[in-house]
Amino acid sequence: MSDPSEREERIRELAHRIWESEGRPQGQQMRHWQMATRLIEASERAEEERKRDHDRPEDDGD
Repeated sequence: MSDPSEREERIRELAHRIWESEGRPQGQQMRHWQMATRLIEASERAEEERKRDHDRPEDDGD
C-alpha cells in the first residue's frame, strides 16, 4: 500500500472495531491504535509475500 492516508484510515477503522469488540473501554486508544497498526503491517507483509511468491517462476523439478 503506497498511500499513507489510505493506510491510516485502515488503521483507524480497525482500531475502532477493536475498541468496540472490547466493549468500548476508556483510556485504551493508544493500545488499540498500536494493535491495529501491527495487524495492518502483518497484512501488508503477507500480501507482499503472496505477490513475490506469485511472481516467482515455478520449479519444474529438474
